Amino acid sequence: MFDRSPQTACSLAITLLAALVVGCQGWAMDYGKPAAQFEANDAVAIAQDYLGEKVSVRGEVRSVDASNPEDCVVELEGGVTARFGAFKAAAESCTVGTVVYVDGIVKAGSSQGVTLDPAFGRDPEAPFEPQEP
Repeated sequence: MFDRSPQTACSLAITLLAALVVGCQGWAMDYGKPAAQFEANDAVAIAQDYLGEKVSVRGEVRSVDASNPEDCVVELEGGVTARFGAFKAAAESCTVGTVVYVDGIVKAGSSQGVTLDPAFGRDPEAPFEPQEP
């Protein structure tokens, strides 16, 4: 009735492991408390200390690119790139020139800028206590 071959068992194990790895990062975005909160203009000085961790950033929107609905990107002041992925409506809700709050996992940081991937808009009414560089 069920295929019990070693190849099938191995394929199932790999699929479950991949789901757990990807699911854990998604869980951290939904429920994890941010490791740090900071202004977009301070991101370059602070974010490198939080690689792989969830952070909250407040900053002015410089551009929104939703031309590829699977890879939507919001650029904030201070060199912050927030990759919203396939959440096109969330990215498009960010209006150029307005201040937004973004939660994201710090994927890369350098003196040139910071990338949050994945990223998603944050409730502006949620507590926000930015740290100084």
